[in-house]
Amino acid sequence: MEFYSYLNIFETKGLEYLIVIGFLVLFVFFIRYISSSDGKLKSGKK
Repeated sequence: MEFYSYLNIFETKGLEYLIVIGFLVLFVFFIRYISSSDGKLKSGKK
């Protein structure tokens, strides 16, 4: 009998790295967007 696993750590490792890198890149752009919009709102109220 052959052993079949739905979760192979060596096959999913690349996909996990791509997901983490994508999340970090989007997080950086999100922080830049939030910081730039805060600056515009503060200068607009004065």
